[in-house]
Amino acid sequence: MLSFSKIIFTALVIVVVWQGFKLFNRAKQVPTKDQPKQTRAQKSEQSAPAAQEMEKCPDCGVYHAEGSSHRCDA
Repeated sequence: MLSFSKIIFTALVIVVVWQGFKLFNRAKQVPTKDQPKQTRAQKSEQSAPAAQEMEKCPDCGVYHAEGSSHRCDA
């Protein structure tokens, strides 16, 4: 019969094997020496893309970035 400890042990084995498989595949894809090193300072320097105002086309009703060209296909 399945006891609680057997279920926990089985789940733990599954998680360990899964994490090991992910680590093994990641190491095969990109060698460690080729992986870029990124510090916390570099991560904080990366900014999100700037938001743009949208305007509605009076002909077709499609919204597009303000000041960008738009051609109605309909």
